[in-house]
Amino acid sequence: MTLRILIVDDEPAIHEVMDSYLRKFLDDYELIKATSGTQAVEKARICIGQGHPPDFVLMDMKMPEMNGLECTRMLTEMGVSNIHLLTAYFDSESLKQAVEVGAKGVLKKSEGLASIARKVANMVRGTQEPAPQAGST
Repeated sequence: MTLRILIVDDEPAIHEVMDSYLRKFLDDYELIKATSGTQAVEKARICIGQGHPPDFVLMDMKMPEMNGLECTRMLTEMGVSNIHLLTAYFDSESLKQAVEVGAKGVLKKSEGLASIARKVANMVRGTQEPAPQAGST
């Protein structure tokens, strides 16, 4: 089954760059792009309605309209898990708030998007079901 990765960031260039880096590390995924928290909730609702919620969410913390913490809370309440916040502004209070709303972790933009894409790929692989082996029943 194709993995669904939801990227929520108000800068569309982040979506494109992350997609190009993720393609280096993952073969079979669908990138779902949202430029606001409201759009992320709508897209997650559609995915859930299709019976395949996002397998991984990369959520920007600072966005207009609805910030990443509020959106994470809403997605968690909808049953979406494996949400990781992406931020340029990180401190221990941010981590505490992220965990309180259901985030599994925080990734710093200062690490660089290539490094973040590698980490996302490694985390996503950990959530994949093992592929059936030839000859197994």
